[in-house]
Amino acid sequence: MLHAPVKPLCSAMLPALALCLTACASKPPTPPAALPMALPPPPSLSTPLQSVSYSLTAAERIKSWRDRLMAMPLMQEPSATPGQE
Repeated sequence: MLHAPVKPLCSAMLPALALCLTACASKPPTPPAALPMALPPPPSLSTPLQSVSYSLTAAERIKSWRDRLMAMPLMQEPSATPGQE
């Protein structure tokens, strides 16, 4: 009579399995309708253009940062061999 406790367990597991499979098979909730993308207004004709391009300005700032970094004492000393002072 070892099989008697198995039947209630199986009868409880089958509906649980069916619910899980049904939940997995259902469609996911649809996201709300996407809001239309609002583009910024185009610049007016009276807006002055930049005299220097962004790339040139960025290159100059990077060069000045690199120059300041290389001027630091730690960057000018030769690196020591690890373990020796």
